Amino acid sequence: MNYLRKVLSTLGGIFLAALLISAVVPKAARGVAAALVQIVPGSTTHLGQHETQLVSLVCSNGSNSCSSIDPSGQVTSTPYVVPSGYTLIVTDWEWQRGSSQQGAFSTDFLFDINSGNSLILSGGLADVNSFIYKHEHYEAGIRVASGATIGDLAASRSNGTAFVQGYLVPN
Repeated sequence: MNYLRKVLSTLGGIFLAALLISAVVPKAARGVAAALVQIVPGSTTHLGQHETQLVSLVCSNGSNSCSSIDPSGQVTSTPYVVPSGYTLIVTDWEWQRGSSQQGAFSTDFLFDINSGNSLILSGGLADVNSFIYKHEHYEAGIRVASGATIGDLAASRSNGTAFVQGYLVPN
């Protein structure tokens, strides 16, 4: 009888400990998860970069160069130049342009206006409306040196627009 009492006492203690752990752990896990997803101004982004290092550019139809988009969504009136001491890492490039006919293959380039060197080349087939839309994502990023002024070929020829996203890293 004494042996049975010890076993039941031990099992009861294990049950109470398990009950206590199950009551405490979910609250702690929720607190940790909330802290991990909280967005705080001045923190790093999903790219691991500080929010002030993110770059968004628009290459407007008829413009020779791309301009930056500030955090409020306003487009600057001056061409974007990669700042001295930094390298721009391009992670995404979306471009669109008209084409001569459905099914026609066409290309677009991002290039450095200063040197004339192409930075990125992409191509696509025109849809039923003779329109090409591409979204290129570069996992490792495309490096653009400081001092470069970025342009999009289709936009500069008044035949399309483009959007470029990336981030700055120190040289």
